[in-house]
Amino acid sequence: MTNRMKVFWMFCACAVASFAEESVDVFGFQKFFETKAGSVSWTSEHWANGHERTFSDWSGDEEDPLQWTDDHSSDEGGFKVDGKGVMQMLGNGPRFHINGQISWTEKNQFFLNTEYTAYFMRNEMGGADYGGMVVGVRSGALGHASSGGNNCDANTYYARFRNDGKWDFEKEWKHPGSYYRSGSGVGKQDPLWGGKPLPLNKWIGMKYIVYNKDESTVRLELYIDSTSNATPPGKWELVGVAEDAGRDWSGASYGAAMIEGCKDYNGLENAYDAILNGGGVVLMRTDNDHPFYKFVTVREIDPALPIKSNQSTTAIRTFAHRFGKSAISRIHERLHIRYFDLLGRFVRTKEHRRFPFAVKFTDR
Repeated sequence: MTNRMKVFWMFCACAVASFAEESVDVFGFQKFFETKAGSVSWTSEHWANGHERTFSDWSGDEEDPLQWTDDHSSDEGGFKVDGKGVMQMLGNGPRFHINGQISWTEKNQFFLNTEYTAYFMRNEMGGADYGGMVVGVRSGALGHASSGGNNCDANTYYARFRNDGKWDFEKEWKHPGSYYRSGSGVGKQDPLWGGKPLPLNKWIGMKYIVYNKDESTVRLELYIDSTSNATPPGKWELVGVAEDAGRDWSGASYGAAMIEGCKDYNGLENAYDAILNGGGVVLMRTDNDHPFYKFVTVREIDPALPIKSNQSTTAIRTFAHRFGKSAISRIHERLHIRYFDLLGRFVRTKEHRRFPFAVKFTDR
């Protein structure tokens, strides 16, 4: 090969590298999918701008550069930002909306296929059992009993690391009716902490990915980082996966088959329908407790483009034997995977390779 050709190919390689997306987010935590071209992401970087502040009573955070922060809490408690990167939820029913569709903002974004990443700390016992680290996607901005809205616009898929120590996905078509599922199936809630409640004073990471697998099916993937104490790139482990094809998972109270009172408004009747579009809003909420959040990112993703990691210590525990060949296993093929149990210990034995669920739960 001539020197001129070598220079040409080196130039091409550098050009490709310059356009490759970083494998970690702005805080250094592992991404699983590439950001959709032309989309706008939201992060909590402005929580670390040195300005301590509180906002409440349906106001926004004036220091959010995108102006997408939208308080829809059920009381006037609101939210406190310490200026060092941490936000605390206040009041009895905090509802932190990330709404990229506010008409007067300079930039807009409808969040459909979404990768949400954040760290959470519970600081006190109590609170509702169903509270804790609760994140909803595809929500309607005014669909949860908000003034001027309609409860038929709720259309939300939640992921919950609950105060009572369980985890689940929750589907809500019309507020306040909903139904849940976990790894054990529809109407089930699995233990996450060996039967113990959500721990105190521990930074717990959640990565929640929701995307349309095809024209009729929504896929939900939930991961936890319970061992790194919010240290990048995180040690991510798969908690569970669900697919909603509109057949067996209701979005109404007690698993009812029909939604009442929405047909004339938006045509909604069948509670089993998958939420294929929704309202494009991401929300964080809890009830009767006051947890902390940091390192929050919300990105619109391209589900066809898993990111290839440069991190050799990213921990994702694959459950391919249970869920089959899927986007999960494609991600694992492209990332540099090491396998950890829920205590963060590197798994080396064939037994753990064959039975990744066979992990002894102890205090974490």
